[in-house]
Amino acid sequence: MLNITPVPAFSDNYIWMLSREGSKLVALVDPGDKARILDYLQQKQLVPVAVLITHQHYDHTGGVAALVDKYTGLRIIAPDRLPSGSPLSIDLPITEYITERVADGDEVEIAELGIRFNVLGIPGHTLDHLAYFGHGMVFCGDTIFGCGCGRLFSGSAAQMAASMTKLSSLPADTRVYCAHEYTLDNIGFARWVEPDNADLLQRDADDMAKQEKGMPTIPSTLALELKTNPFMRYRIPAVKQAAEKFAGKKLNTDAEVFAAIRRWKDTEYD
Repeated sequence: MLNITPVPAFSDNYIWMLSREGSKLVALVDPGDKARILDYLQQKQLVPVAVLITHQHYDHTGGVAALVDKYTGLRIIAPDRLPSGSPLSIDLPITEYITERVADGDEVEIAELGIRFNVLGIPGHTLDHLAYFGHGMVFCGDTIFGCGCGRLFSGSAAQMAASMTKLSSLPADTRVYCAHEYTLDNIGFARWVEPDNADLLQRDADDMAKQEKGMPTIPSTLALELKTNPFMRYRIPAVKQAAEKFAGKKLNTDAEVFAAIRRWKDTEYD
């Protein structure tokens, strides 16, 4: 059985740890907090064999150097090419430690754990952003959050909207593992956009109950995100109408609708 364990980091990050019953070998996704992950591995007497990086930001990469220094032969798997298809390598903060560069359409196998992931290019939050999909789950970094999405840094609204569409094509029961515990805050904004969405109101109650018990709201499922996440629902008439009301004009393309929703949250909610 493949186990997925959240290792809380910083104030609201999750480092995801993949393991098998009876084995001390693990894989890590986005180990940004070096002190937290090294302490956790030592306490549990676990040995990482691979690290998967979704994108370049320090809260996802900051622990890599310390892990490489401590664990000999550790595989560091990270983004390779920009979405234009340029063969030039991306200069990441951890460039010197990367052992394998991957891009959209590649596969990653971690034989020690019997894991194989398809790599998906999902630019928007950053140009280099990747997701790792397999075994009924997707590790999507800062692209999809619980009921939200990441801010636009080096990527564009058009790219992020296309990446959301790409992720929407995955099976509905796919478990969505993002890298931050932002769900309740995101639900608050989603209720501005769709105040009458019954699925959203139910999610608010369910996830509030989880947090009150000290439980993470992540993973969610793709089906739940498609019912409640305004950044995945930009083609839904009610969401488009809300975006147009905020923008004060008709919005003609998916990118325009998505950009309006993102700007609305950035400027009036956050």
